[in-house]
Amino acid sequence: MSLFLRNLLAVILPAAMGTILSLILNNHSPLVSGTWFYSLLFLILLSLILNLVYAFHAGSKTFTELLIATIVIKFLLTLIAIVIYSFIDKPGFFNFSLHMVMHYILFTIFEIRYLLYILKTHPIKHN
Repeated sequence: MSLFLRNLLAVILPAAMGTILSLILNNHSPLVSGTWFYSLLFLILLSLILNLVYAFHAGSKTFTELLIATIVIKFLLTLIAIVIYSFIDKPGFFNFSLHMVMHYILFTIFEIRYLLYILKTHPIKHN
């Protein structure tokens, strides 16, 4: 399976699982968020971009530094999105943030699986 297909699977599967879990939370718990899909869209776009960056730099000497930088950037962007949402909708902030953190964890798990595949198929070149 090519890197492009793995990239799509690393985005589509957590998006589907996140949608299902958010719908379950909205229908069977008091943690109802009418705007959970914004966090899902945000993480889908972010994951697509980061996974493409990983694919283009697979096997390079700077891949380790790239991984650390992108993980920190993804985490900070997610926290910034949560803080911005807290200013927009104070009453629904808690429920939205729980959905966002759940989506973030799902996307991170599948991102790690994708990165392990890249590291296995494209070993880092050392001089």
